[in-house]
Amino acid sequence: MKQLHHRTFTRIRAVLAGALVLGVGASVTFASWTDSEHAAGTFTASTFRLESSTQTTDWRDSTSATDASLTVNATGLSPGASGYSWLNIRTTVGSTVGGIVVLTSSTPVGDLSPQLEYRAVLTSAATTCDASAFSGAPTFIAGSSSAYLAASAVGTPTVSSPIAAAGNSPLRYCFDVRIKTGADNSFQGKSATVSWLFTGTSD
Repeated sequence: MKQLHHRTFTRIRAVLAGALVLGVGASVTFASWTDSEHAAGTFTASTFRLESSTQTTDWRDSTSATDASLTVNATGLSPGASGYSWLNIRTTVGSTVGGIVVLTSSTPVGDLSPQLEYRAVLTSAATTCDASAFSGAPTFIAGSSSAYLAASAVGTPTVSSPIAAAGNSPLRYCFDVRIKTGADNSFQGKSATVSWLFTGTSD
């Protein structure tokens, strides 16, 4: 009888031990509920383009790397005598943002180039471009009331001009170009063309 009882106890203990193992395995199988939320947005880029007009051309939108350019024929001048010409710049009607405009380069080509100098002021589109535009306290973007720049130079530092969106409030740049006082007689009859490059940057 004692021997039978011992075997029965052993079998029961084995079953209990197995139950304990199963219990440990079940304790690490819990799962978590999950849920997700999604968000989407539509993004549209702004539009910024410049167009220009001169004394001889109507408003036009440039499609080249030069946002706006003005070419002035410098023939017919004499030493110390000024010639005046203006350039208007505005954003296109479809431009949704404004920005700034900067005169970034001045490039003369021709035999008269070394003797040419200039200065320029920022005015409103209704301002007459002549000597009066340079009197008082105008905003100079090149040169000053008492100094001219070589035709191949731009002001340092450059002057940024704010420009409005949608073609509002056009800017006018008035240029005063002259042959240097005391230029040698050998430059008589020579000519040159100066191209000014303006670059616009949107807000």
